[in-house]
Amino acid sequence: MKNIVCLLVMWPLLATAQAVEADAPLAMRHCQVVFDNGASLAAVPLAETTEQQMRGLSRRHDVRSGMWFAFAAPQPLRFWMRDTWQPLSIGFIDAAGVLFQIADMQPDTLDVHASSRAGVAALELPRGGFATLGVQPGTRVSLQDCN
Repeated sequence: MKNIVCLLVMWPLLATAQAVEADAPLAMRHCQVVFDNGASLAAVPLAETTEQQMRGLSRRHDVRSGMWFAFAAPQPLRFWMRDTWQPLSIGFIDAAGVLFQIADMQPDTLDVHASSRAGVAALELPRGGFATLGVQPGTRVSLQDCN
């Protein structure tokens, strides 16, 4: 009987450990993001695969690193905040490396944030991150030192 009680007491702990493990960040490369105004960000995760892009910054309390989403060809980009717990700002980048749009996004919503034209990348930062860096639409941005 003691073993059954012990198992019942530990079951929530085991289930929680499995859920945390399932939501652990995916292995990804990291890059330096450099803006033409002289600002830069170090070790920004690079979401290149569909799985990495679908997970994004969801289910994280710490989103300070931001995330760069890279796409193979220019296309309309659409993002939402399902299961994303922190408010974010997103910047859309075109094939010439120009940030052409910034939008603020509310946590845990299904509101779609679409690019106004085709983009090859998007950068998510904590809400207000672009303003903190002095970055606005028209700024050139690039990736460097990816590993």
